[in-house]
Amino acid sequence: MNQEYFEKWTEMAKKVQAPWQEIVELNVKTLQNLNYIKPEELANLKKPEELFEKQIRLLIENGHKTLDHMQRSFEIVEKAMLSMVQEAREKGGVH
Repeated sequence: MNQEYFEKWTEMAKKVQAPWQEIVELNVKTLQNLNYIKPEELANLKKPEELFEKQIRLLIENGHKTLDHMQRSFEIVEKAMLSMVQEAREKGGVH
């Protein structure tokens, strides 16, 4: 009885942990892919306007990457919640 109980808890813990692991991996990947101004680029700037243009370009690029990150995060959470609801319905007999 105790073995079965612990196996069920272990299975449930793995299911709860999986989306968090996906989100952590997504966070790391997103942070690694963000763009920034490199020191050598700063050294090559001739006018202050060039710095402003680079900053705006990076803002837009990183903004798109951040929106993609949010969309993917919501997909991960949605998938996890739908899976839990479906499993609860199956085990609970609710339709």
